[in-house]
Amino acid sequence: MTERLNRRMLLAGTAALAAGTVWPRRSIASLAKVVEGTLTALSLTERIAQLFLVPVASTALTAEEETWLRTAKPGGVLLLGSNMGTPEEIATLIAAIRATNPDVPPAVAADQEGGLVTRLPGDPAPGALELGALPDEEVAAYARQRAEFLTDYGVTVNLAPVADIAWTPDSFMAGRSFGSDPATVADKVAAYLRGAAGVDVAHCVKHFPGHGRGATDSHVALPIVDLSLEEWRATDGVPFAAAVAAEAPMVMLGHLLYPQWDARPASLSPEAVRVLREDLGFAGAIVTDDLGMEALAAYGPLETLDLAFAAGVDWFLYAILPLPPRDLIDHLARRVERGDIDGADIDDRVRRVLAVKLGAGAG
Repeated sequence: MTERLNRRMLLAGTAALAAGTVWPRRSIASLAKVVEGTLTALSLTERIAQLFLVPVASTALTAEEETWLRTAKPGGVLLLGSNMGTPEEIATLIAAIRATNPDVPPAVAADQEGGLVTRLPGDPAPGALELGALPDEEVAAYARQRAEFLTDYGVTVNLAPVADIAWTPDSFMAGRSFGSDPATVADKVAAYLRGAAGVDVAHCVKHFPGHGRGATDSHVALPIVDLSLEEWRATDGVPFAAAVAAEAPMVMLGHLLYPQWDARPASLSPEAVRVLREDLGFAGAIVTDDLGMEALAAYGPLETLDLAFAAGVDWFLYAILPLPPRDLIDHLARRVERGDIDGADIDDRVRRVLAVKLGAGAG
């Protein structure tokens, strides 16, 4: 308790130094108006920049990073293991990131699943493997503790929980999944989201349409899941349907090839997005897994970005940047200016991103 209170005091001090906008909780009824007002104030380039989640190198911003964050104004920054110093260093880094755009501060995202994938030190909740064996009420309570722990640091997006089913002991998601049974995983995902609701950190369910079959790691190769849409609905799709019903604000697309759906990985697939939007009824923000992963090595960096955009992705996530962020942003801006992309399409995606950033904890 003392450590948590000390962290709250530290965060309050660093936030004052940041002098950035602190977005209050707001009702769903008022969120659309706030989003529209924020969108209207942004230039085309600034709107496109909101669609990017990008990394920084270390435990403190370099002068170069501070400059491009202030000028490019990306929608969010992804915290990685290399950013994890002491609690004081982490809180100071987050405050510095958010201070680079006082008008529309970047989201600060982390993979805080717990267990095998833990970024910030001191997490009070166990990982999914342990949570999967607990009653739903305890899962919800732990999810709230983790969400509050993240807000103490200033993290505003958690790239969790995992909705993948670890079908076999050699599954790549073994140790990161709530279990091997679709109904159990669905119940725990829904309980987790219920527990985290109302806390000012948005949660992202992953890795749609499911990364639990097989041992292939999408960081190094493209997993292939030979599953029909009908089979998926009855199995791997069950936890994602539960997540949508539980009003998850974000869903992450995995780099997973479902050849019976599309010839492209799900993260670049219009069909995967269609299933998520139309079949499951998801209306929130869709984010990719890291677009720098080796699973997408067959595509060039700008081709990857173009295909992800064409698929219908809202937020482009990079843990490994293939090009400077400004080059990626300018590429899409040029396509809008040439008429290849409709500006209204950009605006719709920015609205969904801003709804996540400004609406975390809305009730």
